[in-house]
Amino acid sequence: MKDERIEQAKNKIRSEMAIIILYGVAVSFLVKTVVFKMDLLKCITEYLILIFFPLYQFIRMHMMKISIYSQRGNKRSLRNLLIAIAILVIASAVSIFNRMTESEVYVWQNSAAAIFAFLILFVAIYCIVNKYNQFRSHKYEEEFKDDK
Repeated sequence: MKDERIEQAKNKIRSEMAIIILYGVAVSFLVKTVVFKMDLLKCITEYLILIFFPLYQFIRMHMMKISIYSQRGNKRSLRNLLIAIAILVIASAVSIFNRMTESEVYVWQNSAAAIFAFLILFVAIYCIVNKYNQFRSHKYEEEFKDDK
């Protein structure tokens, strides 16, 4: 027989592990671009994970009819988004600058376009998920309030 405290602890550990993996992917992106001076297009795996991780979380929350939206957490969430964007822009700028100094024939516009497309997709998914999550949280509250 499993105790509910054990289930909650397992869920907490798994969610912490998921956040650690997400940060690991972000660090991998930074190391690849800044330390190993890899081209930004070689970091496509990190781009995809960074895009689809919040999307997966959103889909699972919708399936389970839960919402983690809170008014108080919204400012912190926005701050985290801005920090993530700043880190991405700085790492990308360093990578582009390193490539430009190594080669005179490097076409920086392709990398800049890829970064811009990623940022647009990342921010769009973030904003859509956040607004939808906010809407669903109020709807779930009403739905479960009526069940009582």
